[in-house]
Amino acid sequence: MIELKKGLQHGSCVDFNGKGLLILGDPRSGKSSLALACMSIGAILVGDDYIVLNTCDNKIIANNPPNISGKIEVSRVGILNCDFIKKTKIDLVINMSEIEISRLPKKRYISLDNCQVSLIYGANIPNLHSIALQYFKKGFAIK
Repeated sequence: MIELKKGLQHGSCVDFNGKGLLILGDPRSGKSSLALACMSIGAILVGDDYIVLNTCDNKIIANNPPNISGKIEVSRVGILNCDFIKKTKIDLVINMSEIEISRLPKKRYISLDNCQVSLIYGANIPNLHSIALQYFKKGFAIK
C-alpha cells in the first residue's frame, strides 16, 4: 500500500457527482489532460496542479488551493477558466507515472491516515476518463 501525505500535494482532482478522482504523477505525465478529458464528460474541477489533502470522518478529502481555483493549465495552449467546486471526497486515485504490466492486476490501494481508496496505474492506458466514469458508476467487478 502506498501512503499519501497530508497537506499540499502535486496533482489534479475532479469530481463526478460527489465522487472524487485524484490524479497523481510526475510533471508532464498527463494529469491536467486527464482532468480536462474527465471534464469533457461531466466532471467538475476541484483543482489542477496542486491539491490540499486532509482526512475527515475516515475519508480522504481534496480541497482546491484558493489562488488557482477555477483554472486548468493546458500544455501548449495556456491556462483556461472553468467551473469548479471547493472540495470532494476521494474515491479513486490514478497515478499517471506508473505503468501497469499485468493484464488483470491485483487491486492496489493508496492511504492517508488509515483511510484507503483504490489506486490504478494509468501510464499508457487510453481512455482513462471513460474508465474513471465507469468505475464511479459500478466499481470493480472483483472486490
